[in-house]
Amino acid sequence: MIAVKLAYDGSGFFGSQIQKDKVTVEGQLRKFFNARILSRTDKGVSALGNVIFVEEDINLRRYSFDRIWLYGKAVSWKKPFEKRYSYFLFKNFDTDMVEEACRLISGKHDFFNFCKKDRTKTVDYTKKIDVKPFIDDHIRLDFTGESFLWEMVRRLANAIMKVGEGKIGIEELETLLEERTDEKIPPAPSEHLLLANIKGFEFSYDHYILKKVKDYFENLYKNAFLKKNIFEYSLEFLRDIDV
Repeated sequence: MIAVKLAYDGSGFFGSQIQKDKVTVEGQLRKFFNARILSRTDKGVSALGNVIFVEEDINLRRYSFDRIWLYGKAVSWKKPFEKRYSYFLFKNFDTDMVEEACRLISGKHDFFNFCKKDRTKTVDYTKKIDVKPFIDDHIRLDFTGESFLWEMVRRLANAIMKVGEGKIGIEELETLLEERTDEKIPPAPSEHLLLANIKGFEFSYDHYILKKVKDYFENLYKNAFLKKNIFEYSLEFLRDIDV
């Protein structure tokens, strides 16, 4: 068994795990070899450091595509794995309240109210995670833990946003962590979520593929930066029009 590190642009996929009649990351790879993906990501979610397990050695360059890149191999690993997801927000929230919400969520809780119920299996809703906000010209929420429930990160991110907006109070958030309810927090948009990394593996990297990943995201960044300037100019122009 070999572990392979991969990155992908999730905007073109209906999630990571194989689904019937849907284009997924795992589904694309299984056209060529048997693969089992370690961490599930939802539709539109991108990853820099997800992992797949394959039964035998494969050529990374042969199976790297336009939006999927296999760029590392490991033959040894140590459990438990540590996963880190990052969620990105505009800086239009009360940052003190955002930090308070992150402190409250960090630790061991029953996260029943912050996940999509999986009816196909018995689920352990008690998880231990750590949430740290990094505040600059935007807010990045880093969620770290051994495992996460379905849509858990996106629902927690939405709860933190609601606290930062003053739509729910810290006391209400605390209640949601202590008492189960049928009115769960809905998930935040998936395109602002990134599976950043999974620790526990000793990877060796293919630097040719790694450069292709860097070039791809650098081009995305340049295009986004130009669009940002177009949008800023457009807003300034429209605001200056007398009505």
